[in-house]
Amino acid sequence: MLGIARRHQAKLVVKGKSMVSEEIEFNHAMEAAGVGALESDMGEYIVQLAGEKPSHIIMPAIHKTKEDVDELIRIGRDALRDRYQAADVGLSGVNFAVAETGTLCLVENEGNGRMCTTVPKVHIAITGIEKVVEKLEHVAPLFSILTRSATGQAVST
Repeated sequence: MLGIARRHQAKLVVKGKSMVSEEIEFNHAMEAAGVGALESDMGEYIVQLAGEKPSHIIMPAIHKTKEDVDELIRIGRDALRDRYQAADVGLSGVNFAVAETGTLCLVENEGNGRMCTTVPKVHIAITGIEKVVEKLEHVAPLFSILTRSATGQAVST
């Protein structure tokens, strides 16, 4: 990923939700190489601004009180829109990758996934091998259990 960023002379990567990128400490590696890495998921952004790590895969700022995040949400809302336009690279996670077609499926709640994958000129998708399914027809049943397994919801908000 650093090679891709360097090839495109990236100064800023704007990121959608990706636990894999958290596990491999993507932000630290990019910043050590002189490339900014900015979280765009509001919960992830809040913990990034606070200098913390996410506390939950779906609700990264669940450990924060509403008073803790009030100011940070206002800052985030104003700052993030401009950052999509300024970013050289967008990075996203993947909920399912389909081997048969090369299709990448991404479920989101905030719109930041769409912005990270479409606004910057370069998109990097990162996922673990466990997210790869053989055929497109295998995705529909997995979508039905995705939110139930994560938060107990029937569908994503």
